[in-house]
Amino acid sequence: MTATDRAPATALSFCIPTFNRSSTVQALVRRVLQCDDPDIEVVVLDNGSTDDTLSRLASIDDPRLSVHTNGSNRGVIFNILHVLLKARGDYCCLLLDKDSVDPAGITAFKSFLQKERPATGFCEYGPATGHVADLFEAGLPALRKVGYACHHPSGYFFEAKRLRGLDIATRFSDFDYVGHFPLDFMQAELSLQGRAAVYHCDLFSPEQLTATAKKSFGTHAGKEDAFFSPKGRLKMATNFSRHIARLPIDGGQKRALITDRYLQGLITSTLGYRRLLANELICNHYHIATRRVGLKETLSEAVGFHKGFMQGLSTDAPARAMALSTTTIALAFTWRAIGALARRLARAWA
Repeated sequence: MTATDRAPATALSFCIPTFNRSSTVQALVRRVLQCDDPDIEVVVLDNGSTDDTLSRLASIDDPRLSVHTNGSNRGVIFNILHVLLKARGDYCCLLLDKDSVDPAGITAFKSFLQKERPATGFCEYGPATGHVADLFEAGLPALRKVGYACHHPSGYFFEAKRLRGLDIATRFSDFDYVGHFPLDFMQAELSLQGRAAVYHCDLFSPEQLTATAKKSFGTHAGKEDAFFSPKGRLKMATNFSRHIARLPIDGGQKRALITDRYLQGLITSTLGYRRLLANELICNHYHIATRRVGLKETLSEAVGFHKGFMQGLSTDAPARAMALSTTTIALAFTWRAIGALARRLARAWA
């Protein structure tokens, strides 16, 4: 491991895992460091890049920057987990090497974390609305709003001391279990320990997908269970549900959360998948060709998801005890549909 001189413990660490994106990661680090707040740091963990990432980062002279390397490529999940563990801040915030941040908003974000002390949360993207954040009490409210959200990774934040207490490098390093969503398992558990937050100020910006945007290193649709495919969504909904079945909450809360995961997975594996395959920019990013998904295929995927989800729960003893009935699912789906219609009507009448 190599690293620059470490800054003293600080309030907020921006943690950037990187691989072979020397120009974008250098620009991103410089952008964060445009904020002159002395109580922040930037931690970069290079995953064995073969380009000039390390030399470019070495050219940045700022004591708030710490650069580490794995020496060789240890995989996406390893890099994400370990860059968070290298943070010295009271809070650590993940930032992907292809995304961006507004340095003018960093100090306000740090102040929000110091004042409200959420255990975990994520930042929404888009224009600021004047509404700083939503806070959810520990337990079911936080779990339903923040846990298992599968949000874009940039802007996920954690209270570092609580995060280290989860032993994340050991418990969430199995890609077959956590897929591309280790952060969501971590947020679920931290949502039981303290309040969770969704921060609404315009701070982070994901990479804009264009015809010239770099393709994903971590995802390739050549795999049948790529995370956005119906099989991938089924796998994650099942694994999230198995995780829920082991949380220290009561049975009714577990059933409610597992129902949420069923509905989330069903929608993303059918309608979500159909929309994705119609989007040329997204398909190019994930190395696949666009195509039209017809109604017959969508209905077939829905049936397959339902059967696979129920079978997945039945093979896991704790999850089997939380088995869902068709009636429970139908009622939850109906209630969601009514809620969505009510919100749409309210917006129309506003």
